Amino acid sequence: MAVVTPKEARLVARVTQEVQEFVKNAADLSGATLSQFIVEAVTSKARSVYESEQSIRLSMQGAEAVFAALDNPPPINSKLLAAAKAFNEKDGFTYAEDDSA
Repeated sequence: MAVVTPKEARLVARVTQEVQEFVKNAADLSGATLSQFIVEAVTSKARSVYESEQSIRLSMQGAEAVFAALDNPPPINSKLLAAAKAFNEKDGFTYAEDDSA
């Protein structure tokens, strides 16, 4: 059995008659009531904005961690030296031929 949570808050927006009719028609086409349609649209947009903000914030935190590691690199250890040696023995970096000449 589904539990129905009472709705205690209200969102209000004033719009033109044209906007109301447009949104009502879209709600009808989707099979939702006007209220359901508006709540779903607003929730979807809010989620998108929130996730975008979180992504930017996490990206900045990641960038700060990289900059901190570059400013204060850990000491070189035997595993890093072995990896560098193996990399160089496999010809290190290879570059594409410049065909523009």
